[in-house]
Amino acid sequence: MIIDAHFHSWQLDRSDYGWLTPDLAPIHRNVRVDDWRAQARPCGVDGGVLVQAAPTEAETHHLLALAGRHPDVRGVVGWVDLVAPEAPERIAALARHPRLKGLRPMLQDIADTGWILQPALTPALRAMVQHGLVFDALVQPRHLDVLLTFARQWPDLALVIDHGAKPAIAQAQWAPWADG
Repeated sequence: MIIDAHFHSWQLDRSDYGWLTPDLAPIHRNVRVDDWRAQARPCGVDGGVLVQAAPTEAETHHLLALAGRHPDVRGVVGWVDLVAPEAPERIAALARHPRLKGLRPMLQDIADTGWILQPALTPALRAMVQHGLVFDALVQPRHLDVLLTFARQWPDLALVIDHGAKPAIAQAQWAPWADG
């Protein structure tokens, strides 16, 4: 079985994709599960993990609903405000859905590179471990040292480094990424 570990679906009229602007013309359109399937099936892909593209719980609920309608969506990586006081309860509620596999704070959009090391995250991270969820790290090379510290602090929390930490290939800036 071949599984696509990361794909997106979005509807522009949901209006919570702040990064998805008209200047991104090739992708500034609705992208449906059927669009992914049309690309994935000819490559022998049997299923995939649908990953959030907006930092809202509404997005997570939307993706879980899509997973409920599409059996080949084998998992969902959603979003929760991990520093909210009620984060552990929200995580527990979302984890009741069998297709929720992980949570992804959009770390690349947070100015504080060390944000993931703050103690305020501890209750949410414990809830993620308790519910067997993966921490999906949407990071850039500037985060790699911090991410190593984070991984050592949370050895029981499965961790995915999203998009290979986005090395700055177009600018030929390999060193920060390779060093990290």
